[in-house]
Amino acid sequence: MRYHGVMRTPPLLSTLLGLLAAAGCARADRIELRPATVRFVGKGKSTVIHATPYEKNGRHIPDPPCGWSSSDERVVTVAGEGNDATLTSVAAGRAAVRCTIGGARAELPVEVRLVARISVRPDRAELKVSDAPAPLVLSVEAWDDEGVPLASRSAVVLCASEDVCRGDARGQVWPVGPGETTARVEIEGAGVTIPVKVEEGRSADGRPKAVKGNPMLEIERKVRERERAEAAAREKAAR
Repeated sequence: MRYHGVMRTPPLLSTLLGLLAAAGCARADRIELRPATVRFVGKGKSTVIHATPYEKNGRHIPDPPCGWSSSDERVVTVAGEGNDATLTSVAAGRAAVRCTIGGARAELPVEVRLVARISVRPDRAELKVSDAPAPLVLSVEAWDDEGVPLASRSAVVLCASEDVCRGDARGQVWPVGPGETTARVEIEGAGVTIPVKVEEGRSADGRPKAVKGNPMLEIERKVRERERAEAAAREKAAR
């Protein structure tokens, strides 16, 4: 468009050019990471963090995305997709995860701790198998590799002989039959082994009955008898 011999840029085009120029000049001045810190207990644990870059005037910039890195990949690895990243614990230690956009950089401290020791009470499981099965609930405590107590950790129990007892993932031992064996109690790789003794406490009716002959033959005989009775009833009803 020409005004008095001078070429002028149309207002709409001028606005668009201004926005493009402003976008091209946008630079990250600071980056905010959320959460601000991460603490893992155990190997192979993961969490997602998010980066929000801001211009000097405080306006949020969605692009460009972060360049993600870990100061020690032997402790924690980082896999970034845009301004989100997944952190995964590798081994005990401390490291920093960084987000870099141009000249701006933000760091997030990461701590990885491992379960190093557990204690179990009682240190010997003595149970009695009864008509109504009931477990022994073990009291299990755990400490990390720096000696700090760990709360709310689930203990897994495995019995060496499942003819004597069976464990579960809730720190319990269930009696199965009389005898002696051992049980391994573990929390994320750390564990102890305790002796287990189970005594007979079932009534005569509650104890397993010995199997004689072929029980399937008796089942088949009863099925045939029922079928003959049903056929006779149908025949009588049809007369």
